[in-house]
Amino acid sequence: MELIPETKLVRLVIVGGGFGGIQLAKKLSKKKYQVVMIDRNNYHTFQPLLYQVATGGLEPDSIAYPIRKIFPGKRNIIFRVAEALEVKPDQHVLVTDLGEIKYDHLVIATGSTTNFFGNQEIENNAMTLKSVPGALDLRSLLLQNFERVLIDTDPAEREKYLNIVIVGGGPTGVEIAGALAELKRHVLHKDYPELNVDELKIHVIESSDKLLSSMSRQSSDKAKIFLEKLGVNIWLKNVVKNYQDEKVFLANDTVINCSTFIWTAGVKGSVFNGLPPTVFTERGNRLKVDVYNRVINCKNIFALGDVAAVIDDEHSLPHPMLAPVAIQQAKNLAHNLNINSNESWKKFNYFDKGSMATIGKNKAVADIKALHFQGFFAWLVWMFIHLMSIVGFRNRLVILINWVWNYFSYDRAIRLIIRPYKKKG
Repeated sequence: MELIPETKLVRLVIVGGGFGGIQLAKKLSKKKYQVVMIDRNNYHTFQPLLYQVATGGLEPDSIAYPIRKIFPGKRNIIFRVAEALEVKPDQHVLVTDLGEIKYDHLVIATGSTTNFFGNQEIENNAMTLKSVPGALDLRSLLLQNFERVLIDTDPAEREKYLNIVIVGGGPTGVEIAGALAELKRHVLHKDYPELNVDELKIHVIESSDKLLSSMSRQSSDKAKIFLEKLGVNIWLKNVVKNYQDEKVFLANDTVINCSTFIWTAGVKGSVFNGLPPTVFTERGNRLKVDVYNRVINCKNIFALGDVAAVIDDEHSLPHPMLAPVAIQQAKNLAHNLNINSNESWKKFNYFDKGSMATIGKNKAVADIKALHFQGFFAWLVWMFIHLMSIVGFRNRLVILINWVWNYFSYDRAIRLIIRPYKKKG
């Protein structure tokens, strides 16, 4: 049996079932294309809420949705669980772990992966929040450490288990710090009455002079105030040199004993082999694309979302690595692919709807154009936008029920060690 059925339609292969890939496939589902989507997972992940899975607020199936279920009955959309290994542009062939797939158009929507900036020690030992398995591993490690500290009498070991270090003061770092602080304040003393929760220390280490560096100073300062009121230790203008033997080494010679080390300090494009080095950006490992999202000097190859960097006379810096960018690029590309003449293609122009981050119950910050607001209203806006962005009505309903329950009870009920986490080495 062939990997992909033969067709007389134009074959468009999409690599990646993220925001961009899903949106593009939706827009082409009734058109002249055979759309082939591949992803290493059989589900789409709503990554902005991974931190809530890691802290016991949501189950993973609340933020994951089967890709096949997104396209029920769409015969021109073919999905395969596969991993892209290499592209052969001259032959119009994509090599996967299942075999080769010929394409007329190739769309790379592989998203981003964690950037450790070449530090192999940190890469081998840090916890990350880029996938459902990573979130579940972090949840298990946190709960296992709380269990261990109850039976360990050695002060150094207890300190190690009760220190949580988060590297990176962007939205992910700020949001998981806030979630952990609320877990400490409202939940842990109920689950572990023998534990003095004041011993639990949460640290956020950021190399720049502000949290949420892409947002306004007003929002950054307010986020810092929110976190400090929750008891989080903020280390600005500090750089992590290494993490080894469960010790965090800072550039200022500070050493923090720490078993839970969470790295959110950077991302880079996730790309497979076969493309020439000249199409990659110097920073961030992203693919250089034109205003139509075509990879430069590559015929019939496009890139969307985090992995794409639109760089031309009007864009000296790439667009931010955010879901709205990927979704808008996918809609624009679908429009262009559905018209006959390239001369009528529409250039991509990003409409920036703003940025926001949540720190905890009734605590969020938002920058919408020239408006900056914080607190309860920003928190409601954050919840609404995230809820509406979730794929699947059931997932929205489950998340809403969990959020309402957590709001009134302060209880993150999903504190389960489903699969114990074992550190490498």
